[in-house]
Amino acid sequence: MRVLFVTTGYPTPEEPATGIFVREHALAAARHADVAVLHLHRSESHRGLPRLRRVDDEPFPTWRVSYPWSPTPLSTAFHFVAGAQGLRAVRRSGFVPDLVHASFFLAAVPVAAFSRAPLVVTEHWSIFLPEDPMPLTTPLRLGASFAYRNAEVVMPVSEALRNAIEARGLPVRRFAVVPNAVDTSVFTFDGAPRNGRLLAVGMFYEAKGYDVLLRAVAQLDVGLDMIGDGSLRPGLEELARSLGVADRVTFHGVQPKPAVARMMREAELLVLSSHFENNPTAVLEALASGLPVVATRVGGVPELVNESNGRLARPGDPDDLAAQIREAFRISFDRAAVSADAQRRFGSETIGRLLDDIYRSAVPT
Repeated sequence: MRVLFVTTGYPTPEEPATGIFVREHALAAARHADVAVLHLHRSESHRGLPRLRRVDDEPFPTWRVSYPWSPTPLSTAFHFVAGAQGLRAVRRSGFVPDLVHASFFLAAVPVAAFSRAPLVVTEHWSIFLPEDPMPLTTPLRLGASFAYRNAEVVMPVSEALRNAIEARGLPVRRFAVVPNAVDTSVFTFDGAPRNGRLLAVGMFYEAKGYDVLLRAVAQLDVGLDMIGDGSLRPGLEELARSLGVADRVTFHGVQPKPAVARMMREAELLVLSSHFENNPTAVLEALASGLPVVATRVGGVPELVNESNGRLARPGDPDDLAAQIREAFRISFDRAAVSADAQRRFGSETIGRLLDDIYRSAVPT
């Protein structure tokens, strides 16, 4: 089966961590299907009309259509133009999809408008969750309704997101929850000794609650490694200094997956301090590496973290986060079992089989 992934989030040279979970889904699907990718890239640096180019060094044929980050009406028009241009280029290349797999409803809108192939939609966006402060405006709601109405299957990556979409009353023919995928050839358990340090992985923006994490670390006698970057980094570095923990907190910047996996195999705990989350890939990768997790009880996180593999804390509460970290340090987790369970649930082979079953159910025989 030929499957075209269409997405509004995908890694670029400038932002290598953006949408990397979409690539992992595509890699999982490629175990059973012939996959290509079309990235509709709204870029703050792009000027002029949408511009299409073929992307090299990707594991499957990939096209990117870049267009300006403009005021909403113009950006919406460019989004449709980019979608039509990209779909036409894919077809002209000889790749005629049997099915289109859109990641995010925004990517599905031009597909529903311009493609006749069956459509399935993976929804990653936490905008539907009650904890996410971003409003589902009328234009966004109309876009989601149009996309979902035209999709054979809508695939939220967590039960929490499925419930939130249902609560919004959006028209969905069929749901199938399919989590994010983990490359278990990279994220795996090796039984090596741990370094006694905490690890945080994620880009530095408000949702991650890293100020809460630093305030929790200030109550503990433990070191913290932070992988990621973003506009909040200078403020977080200053906060670490003001809390007196700068000598125990190391900012590593964005790291490639093998380096992240190595640090997960070395760390004592992964800590997720988010104010809202959906199906965080960092948690899946940590668990697959045998790394227990202390995380906030938000969104889809309670579907991943339980008494056997970590602890849950109240969001926005550094005192409770510190208390749960202390508790986790006292527990002898069965790290091999933590890894085995996560690899079975979220490994690329498992997710690839789920996607293949859904694709076959969505394509007329």
